[in-house]
Amino acid sequence: MKRKTVSLCMIARDEEASIGKAIKSALALVDEIVVVDTGSRDNTRIIAEGYGARIIDEVWRDDFAAARNAALAAAACDWILVLDCDEQLQSIRPVDFQRLLMDPGIAGYRLPIADVHDPEQQPEAPALRLFRNHPDLRYRYPVREQVEPSLLPVARVQSMAVADASLVILHDPGHADARSRKRDRNLRLLREAMAMQPQEPYFAHQLGREGLQWLDGEVLPVAGLAASHKQLQAAWNQVAGLPAEHRRLVTFGPTLAVDLAATQLAAGDALAAQSVVLNACRWWHPIPTLHLCAARVAVALLAGEQTTRQGGGQSELRILADEHLAAMNRAALVTSAAEARILVLNGCRLTGDLAFLDQRISDAAEAYEQALEHDQGFAAAWVGLADCARMTGDRKRALRLYLRAITASEWCVQAWGRGCQLLDELGFHDNAASWRVKLQEQFPVHPDALVAAPAPAVS
Repeated sequence: MKRKTVSLCMIARDEEASIGKAIKSALALVDEIVVVDTGSRDNTRIIAEGYGARIIDEVWRDDFAAARNAALAAAACDWILVLDCDEQLQSIRPVDFQRLLMDPGIAGYRLPIADVHDPEQQPEAPALRLFRNHPDLRYRYPVREQVEPSLLPVARVQSMAVADASLVILHDPGHADARSRKRDRNLRLLREAMAMQPQEPYFAHQLGREGLQWLDGEVLPVAGLAASHKQLQAAWNQVAGLPAEHRRLVTFGPTLAVDLAATQLAAGDALAAQSVVLNACRWWHPIPTLHLCAARVAVALLAGEQTTRQGGGQSELRILADEHLAAMNRAALVTSAAEARILVLNGCRLTGDLAFLDQRISDAAEAYEQALEHDQGFAAAWVGLADCARMTGDRKRALRLYLRAITASEWCVQAWGRGCQLLDELGFHDNAASWRVKLQEQFPVHPDALVAAPAPAVS
């Protein structure tokens, strides 16, 4: 079978420090390099040309999609690979890369994006970066631009699918000041875009995401959560109000559902989160993180007093939790290493939570310890072990384990909250007061229903 050709498409401006590494990471895989330069004043152009790139000059108009589309219009190969200048393609053998391109049923691949300095940390959501060249494919949205909305209709006509691939893009986030400037720029562009297109839910979704802080796959109840929730809820309402045939084409729908449900869990409203994830699973093909969120919602409802007020009952919730855990385990076998790590760790953690709810303390502890075998820095598992120790009456060991969770991450809200309670139980009221101050400073939104497993009652 004839080898498939690939165009590497990039946009750049004053990227002399990184563009060479980005191009070099894909050089053995591509047949042409198209770089759209939006006004560089350094050696970006010279470096890119040194690798054989074709440079296209484009006036910058605060529109990333327009710059991307200039590159797509110039691409001449069978497939297109999109990289940013601060990214590198993880090493892959050319024969394995070609095997991806030869699949006749695939129109494009979503690639996971990991931190080049810490590939094991929670990855960004997979992005469509490798896809067949087609004249109808163009990016949308001036910031946080997306090509998938234009690819899906083309793929559907040709009976093709968009798939996830384990080929990883490594992203260098840069220094703190550079990240801050990019964030400020993106926020400005998002607000301008939302003002011009208030009917477009994508911009409210992206603005809502900007205010979220995550730990171990869940949103933390930090300052700004209410503002993020308002944006995400507005975006969700707009998407939910679309006709069914239009709503299923909203490619960011599953991610929006995960973000909104996670903020609702962080605010203690598991019933609202349940409604979101159930609808999302009906409207779209669930992504792995949606399965994770749905399992967490089921566990939260099983753990809380809300269980008696919701329609399905405990048995149905248990079935849902088990189904989503099984889907997570299947996804972990075929996804990238970074995403698989998150799924495996949380699968162990949620398995432990379910055993804990059943009063199977030894089984719960075993599940939490299994998570820690994968990652000693997984704070939620230390909290689970502390809960087990507390349930069995070993309160001093429980306190040590809550401290270990905080050592793993000072943002572990469950450890701070349950540690406060335990310190009071042990009579260390001054220590409890200082912990409570820390809890209130870091987590101003901290409802009693936040935790996935109930704080153990110790006689």
